[in-house]
Amino acid sequence: MKISIVSIFKILIPVLVVIASQNRLFSQENDSIRSKRLYVGLSLTPAQSQIKNVGSSSVTGIASGKVNTFGASAEAGYFFSRYIGVSSGIGFNTFKTPVTLDTYQNQFNTIDSEGDAYEMRVTGTGIKEDQKISYLTIPLYLNIRLPLSGVIGFFLQTGLDISFAVNKSYSSTGTFTYKGYYPKYNVLLYNLPAFGFATDKNTTTTGNLDVKPFTLFAAASAGFDFFVSQNMQLAVAASYNKSLSKVSDYPSANNFQLTESADQINSFMGGCSSVTAQSIGLSLKLRYYF
Repeated sequence: MKISIVSIFKILIPVLVVIASQNRLFSQENDSIRSKRLYVGLSLTPAQSQIKNVGSSSVTGIASGKVNTFGASAEAGYFFSRYIGVSSGIGFNTFKTPVTLDTYQNQFNTIDSEGDAYEMRVTGTGIKEDQKISYLTIPLYLNIRLPLSGVIGFFLQTGLDISFAVNKSYSSTGTFTYKGYYPKYNVLLYNLPAFGFATDKNTTTTGNLDVKPFTLFAAASAGFDFFVSQNMQLAVAASYNKSLSKVSDYPSANNFQLTESADQINSFMGGCSSVTAQSIGLSLKLRYYF
């Protein structure tokens, strides 16, 4: 089931407003953040993520979908005033996407085991690849807060996620047909699986993605926070993350082959001109002020 971020946000915000309006722990004239400077907190973020694969001349017609993922972080922060503060910590984010291609057709020159040159002709249908990249992150954030009462406030948190790839995998499936044309003999070989020319071959492959070990992500979240006790604060916010550069570390896609032989499929990412990652979600935060 897909996460409806807007729907959840519309439900939670009125609830928080009602709770805050009934909370009498603090007076309306005294904003609680004034004496609360240093804090530690935890954040959980269910989200919809996408690794956006943009095709090239080597592979066209691919489509990247969105998948529900989950992120978490621990942070420590300090408010210099009732309005502005900074925070950092450590977190874990995952990006996933299904990449699909209805049909594929390609040909390239190669040499068989006996040294004869031939042209491999490949066609494929129903091709799907699931990509997954997980990052260990170090957030560097600027926090801006606008008190709305003694208990509730509106906040904006924005900055960078310094992200290190710790998991980078893909799995692919598809049905392929391989034919070999030998110009020396003017013959086309097909339906000979023992010689590598299989017809309608159902193939499944898993492997590791070649992604950059280090990537910067722009991060932003905005929402409402409220104090449930003298030192404990809850917050809910819409969040957004996007890579500031390409996450792929594959070489040029000009000579990319999706499959070079039966029982083998390369990642779509190797044939793309641009690959970026992004997510949008709902961040739930718990903070303790000292």
